[in-house]
Formats: sequence, C-alpha cells, structure tokens
Amino acid sequence: MNSKSSTEPAAVSDELTTGRQSLAAFGLKSRFFFWSKIILTLLVLGLLIATIHPREILGAFNGARYPLVLAALLLVVPNLTIKTIKWGYLLRRVKPNARPLEIWNTLMIGFTFGIVTPGQLGEFGRAFFIAGRPRLELIGVSFIDKFYNLLPIILVGSLGLLLLPGLVFDGNTYLFISCCILVAILWLIFILIVLSPGWVRDLLYAVNVMLPYRDKVKVLLSGLDPIGKKQSVILSCLGFAHYGIALLQYYLLVHSFQSIHLFDSLRATAAILFVKAALPISVGGLGVGETASVGFFRLFDVQKAVAFNSSVMVFSMNILLPALIGLIILLRLRIQPENPDV
Repeated sequence: MNSKSSTEPAAVSDELTTGRQSLAAFGLKSRFFFWSKIILTLLVLGLLIATIHPREILGAFNGARYPLVLAALLLVVPNLTIKTIKWGYLLRRVKPNARPLEIWNTLMIGFTFGIVTPGQLGEFGRAFFIAGRPRLELIGVSFIDKFYNLLPIILVGSLGLLLLPGLVFDGNTYLFISCCILVAILWLIFILIVLSPGWVRDLLYAVNVMLPYRDKVKVLLSGLDPIGKKQSVILSCLGFAHYGIALLQYYLLVHSFQSIHLFDSLRATAAILFVKAALPISVGGLGVGETASVGFFRLFDVQKAVAFNSSVMVFSMNILLPALIGLIILLRLRIQPENPDV
C-alpha cells in the first residue's frame, strides 16, 4: 500500500515535467519561427532598398502631389468603417448583444496581433477579448471574416494576373487558354460557395465526424450555422467594397508620384494583393508586397522608387495605423473569460 502511494507522486511529477518540457519546446519553436520571419522580412526589405537606392526612394517624395496622398489617407476612414460593419455583422450572428465599442475594440486588437504574424493570422486573437461565447466559436467567426476578405483578393487577383502585359498575353496561346479555364473554374467555385454556403457547412460537418477532436472542431464550425445565402451575399459585398477602396488607395498613391492610367494601376494592384495573400512568408506582408509592387508596376514603366513608396504607404495606412490604435486599446483591456457552456 505504501509502495503504491509512494509511486503515484513520482508519476504525477514525471507527467508535469514532461508537460513543461513540451510547452518549453513549443515556445522555443514558436519563437524560432517568429524571429525567422522577422529576419526574412528585414532581409528582403534591405535588399530591395539597396537595389533601388535610398536616394531615389527619398527623392521620389520631392515631386509628389500631396493632395492625392491626403485623399488616400482619408480613405482609411471608410476602409475601417466597412471592416467594422462586416465584423459586427458577423459577430452579432453568434452574439446578438455585442456592443459597438466591443466590435471596434476587438477589430483593432486583431490588427495589432495580425501585424506580427504571417498572413495576419494573429487576427484570430480578437476572440480572446470577447466574453460570453465559446472561444473556438469566435475563432471560427474570425476565420469566416478572413475568408470574405480573401474572396475578392483571390478572384480579382487571379483575373488581374491574366490581364498583365508580357506574362500571359505575349506567351503561348494554349497556356493562356488553360489559365483562363482555371480562373473561370476558380470563379465558379467561389460563386457557388457564396450563393450556397449551406452545402459547404454540411460538407465540413460530415468530414468532422471522422476527425479525432470532433467536439472541438464542431464548436469551431458552429460560426457557420447562421450564415445563409443572404448573409453570405452581404458579407461578399462588404468584402468587395473594402477591396475596392484598397485598389483606389494604391492608384492615388502611385498617381501622386507618377502619372499612370487607372486600368493599369488596377491590374498591377490586383496582382500585388494576390501575391501577398499567396505568399504569407513575412511579417505583415512587408517585403513581399514591396517586391511584387516593384515588379508588377515596372510592366507599366512606373519607377521602382514610386512603386516601393506606394506599397509602404498603403501598408502604413491600412495595417500599421490600425495596429497602433489597437495597441493603445490592448493596453487597457483584459483577456475575457471563456464561456464554453453556451
């Protein structure tokens, strides 16, 4: 009897030790990937700045038309307004009593967490500051919000790549036709998802039955339950409106440094945003967006410094500024307790 009781504390101690070692290993791995992304971002930005030359980057501001820059900056207001409306519309599907201040605060905090993560996956952290609902459900709702943000980026971006000069039009005809077919299929799939979200939800629930953590995944998927055709169309329209503002901002900023046709700017910007979404390998998309901007706008004879400056300014307006606002909000908020029994 005494022998058994003496071995139980030792077993518990071994389990605690193993758990601490696992957490330490996970933390070390997370820090490694985080700093790897930071280093990669700095390296790409450094190489790009060295290639363009800092003097050219600074010199581009001398002839800038600042009223256009101001107009692009003012578009941040409708930009954030649309994102707030969309996030609030989604959040109220699962939490009808969500207050406007709660919606705004969690949206801004999402920017803060998102800026330090590739693909802005840190935006899911907004779920930790919402009380009264299961956390996994709120993370699922955040994922839905992100999907409707990516929807126009993928659809318009794939089309924009086809319309760029010198990439497909001047190449093999069969390649171009094949790419058109692939893009058409992509559009068809996303249109079906938008117009009939129910079958996607049913499919995911069916697959979930075979998963090992089906109960937790079911809670994660529960955010899809109140999303019908009407809700999906509204969210899609809001996503496209937000995307249209980003395209206009890019045009105003590039045009403030160097004249460019609106259609050319739209083609290049659509391709840039698509590449940033497809390659979430840097922190906040920095480096990748600037490299893509220089490469795609060069097809329309836009100076490298102009393309670089425009990309950095769009990042500062649409991501960095909201992230700083979110940081101020984060300093006075606490993580909310989870309510898993709802």
